Amino acid sequence: MGVAGWRFAHMKRTLSGRAGVVAVLEELPVICSVVVAVGSMIMIGIMLYTDWPQ
Repeated sequence: MGVAGWRFAHMKRTLSGRAGVVAVLEELPVICSVVVAVGSMIMIGIMLYTDWPQ
């Protein structure tokens, strides 16, 4: 582990913002897959809705 990794691992303050989101996603990789799948389904639904013949 490099110096930056050591500093990140030994921080005493709470994480906030983007760093906190990244830390949570690294701990739960299943959430990433679910978010990508849900986002894809939403995009497909929007495309089908807009292209649907009226």
